[in-house]
Amino acid sequence: MEDRFELVEQLAKYKKENEELKLKVEELTDFFENASIPLHWVDGDGIIIWANQAELDALGYLKEEYIGFPISDFHADQNVINDILDRLIRNETLYDYSASLKCKDGSVKHVLINSNVLRKDGKFIHTRCFTRDVTEKKYEEQRKNDFVAMVSHELKTPLTAITSYVQLLMRKWGKDTDGFNMQVLSRIEIQAKKMVAMAHDFLSLAKIEDGKIHLRREKFDLESLVREIVVDAQLLTTKHNIRSGDFKGIEIDADRDKIGQVLSNLVSNAIKYSPMGGTVTVTCEKCPGEVNISVVDQGIGINKTDQKRLFDRYYRINDNNHKEVSGFGIGLYLVSEILKYHQSEIKVESEQNQGSTFHFALPAEFK
Repeated sequence: MEDRFELVEQLAKYKKENEELKLKVEELTDFFENASIPLHWVDGDGIIIWANQAELDALGYLKEEYIGFPISDFHADQNVINDILDRLIRNETLYDYSASLKCKDGSVKHVLINSNVLRKDGKFIHTRCFTRDVTEKKYEEQRKNDFVAMVSHELKTPLTAITSYVQLLMRKWGKDTDGFNMQVLSRIEIQAKKMVAMAHDFLSLAKIEDGKIHLRREKFDLESLVREIVVDAQLLTTKHNIRSGDFKGIEIDADRDKIGQVLSNLVSNAIKYSPMGGTVTVTCEKCPGEVNISVVDQGIGINKTDQKRLFDRYYRINDNNHKEVSGFGIGLYLVSEILKYHQSEIKVESEQNQGSTFHFALPAEFK
C-alpha cells in the first residue's frame, strides 16, 4: 500500500514537471516565432531551415517561398553573404555586420546582422541569425552625406580662390618694409588652408560613405611626397618643429593624393595633440618588400581605452587633457579607411603624457 502511494506521488510529480516543461517549450517557441526582431537559422550548406514571422513579414515572403532556399538568394551583394558564411564556418561571431537583403517586392532593406553558430561535437548544426532593419537610418545618413558633400564642395571653391589671391598679394608685398601686411596675409593663408583641408576631408568622408572612393594608383617617389607634407605642415605652426627621416630611394605604388592625405592628417593630428609644441617626426623603417611609415609626436598621449575607438567616425576624446583640441573626429577615421583601400592598417602606440606614434606599412621598392 505504501509503495502504491509513493508510485502515485511520483507519477504526479513527473506529470507536474512534464506540464512545466511543456509550458516552457511553448513559451520559448512563442518567443522565437513571434519575436519582434527577425530571426532565422541557416545550415552548413547555406540553406534557410527556419525563420520566424517577423523575418518573413520584413521581407514579404511566405514560408514556402523562403525556408528551404539558399540564403544567398536573398542577399543583394553576393560578396557580402559569401564573407558572412565563410566567417561563420570559421566559428567567428558577427556583430552589427552590414548587409543588404532583397525583398519580394524588389526593394532592398539595409540590415545589421548578429550571428553565430550552434555546433554539436564540432559539427555545424545551424546559425543563430538576428537581423535589424536600418534602412531609414541608412537613407538618413545618405541624405546627410549628400548635404555635407555639397556644402564642402561649395566651400572649397571660394576658399581655394581666397588662398590664391592671398598668395598673389604676398608676392606683390613681399618687400614690404614693416612686414605687417605680410604677417596678416600669412595668417589669412594659414587659416584658409586649414579650412580647405577640412572641406577636403568632408568630401572624402562623403565619398567613402557612398562607396565612391576610387584609387588612382601610380608609382611615385615617397621622399618628395613626405617633403611636401612636412613643408606644408611647418607653415601651419610656429610652436612645432616638423622633421622627416631618410626616405631616399623609396618608391611605392599607391594613390599619391590619398597617401598624402593620410600623412597630412597624421601630422595635423600630431600637432593638435601636442599643444605645448615640440617635435613631430615623419620617419620610416625599410623592411623586406615594404616600408613602415611612422608619425611620432611628443604630445599629451592617448589612454588605452580611447585607443580602441580612436579610428571610429566622429569619435573624439572627451577628457580634461583633450577638451581644448579642435576637430570633428573624422581625420583619423579617413586615415583608417584610406589605408584599408590600400590593404594596410593604421596602428597606434601611446602612453599618456609620453607622446604617440602612428604607423602603417605599404609595399615598396628600394633603389
